[in-house]
Amino acid sequence: MSLAGWGEILFISLLAFVIIGPKDLPKILFMVGRFVQTLRRLSNEFMVEFEAIHHVKEVEDRKRPKKKEKPSS
Repeated sequence: MSLAGWGEILFISLLAFVIIGPKDLPKILFMVGRFVQTLRRLSNEFMVEFEAIHHVKEVEDRKRPKKKEKPSS
């Protein structure tokens, strides 16, 4: 991560600390963490399903006899 990225993270952290307050900040961060975890899990499940469908399609394509192309004159 570049220096500008760390500066932005620090600024957002300080802003959240001031707006939300030190008492509620851990609760909010926990909820955000759970939300991100759920999104990652759903994304992984989607990718697994997509790859399974793609694999089935490849198997079906291999089983299908290929049509011979007529040579063009």
